[in-house]
Amino acid sequence: MKKYVSAIVYGGLDGIVTTFAVVAGSVGGNVSNIVIIILGFSNLLADGFSMGAGAYLSATSDNNQSKSKALAAGIATFISFNVFGLIPLGAYLITNAFIHDKSIAFPIAFVIVGVSLALLGWVKANLSEQKVRTEILRTLSVGYVAAIVAYGVGILLNYYL
Repeated sequence: MKKYVSAIVYGGLDGIVTTFAVVAGSVGGNVSNIVIIILGFSNLLADGFSMGAGAYLSATSDNNQSKSKALAAGIATFISFNVFGLIPLGAYLITNAFIHDKSIAFPIAFVIVGVSLALLGWVKANLSEQKVRTEILRTLSVGYVAAIVAYGVGILLNYYL
């Protein structure tokens, strides 16, 4: 497990951040929850595949890396991307299926993304023997700054288009 920490952290962080950025940009652009789910899953699977393939191809460029280790790094990245990337969409799936007030999906997603980013930072800190507070703040900062940028772009494009 420890040898795949970077692949898991990289895939997981990118999965949460890019999927939540799609969600935040869509909310900023005043897009319906159904469209958010469609865009979110499209991004999740396509970008997850791209990340996994990229990790595999990157690892095969290292002459010291065996093909099976490169494949394992790619698979770890893909799985981590999709598991963590599913988290921002969870609020939308739950509210779409069970709750009639669709406006609460984004606040719920915001909170569970924060908890997930903090957890990922904690895991990274413990597996890589880094400072827990520093790693949690780093992962939270990356995730929320990306979401703020995407939300702002959504607002601007909705206004000008």
